[in-house]
Amino acid sequence: MTARKISVVLLATAGLVVVLTGILLETAPEGPGSGNAVALGLDKHTWTDIHVYASFLLAGVAVVHAYTNYRAILYHLGLVRLRRRR
Repeated sequence: MTARKISVVLLATAGLVVVLTGILLETAPEGPGSGNAVALGLDKHTWTDIHVYASFLLAGVAVVHAYTNYRAILYHLGLVRLRRRR
């Protein structure tokens, strides 16, 4: 599999994890003692760690994705034109 395909799959997966853990953390209880709250067998601190690490993965994969698709990005920004084949 190429780096482009891998980066798309990782972007989608990490993005979904970040969104779902973000929703879970946003709806979790707040205040003193809320770190003991458990959802799906994991406490709030573990969900926060998963959210943070998935966010770092998402940012890193986004850089790789942009690097492997830089020609397309330049084209969509209007900075380069397509070459016609003869």
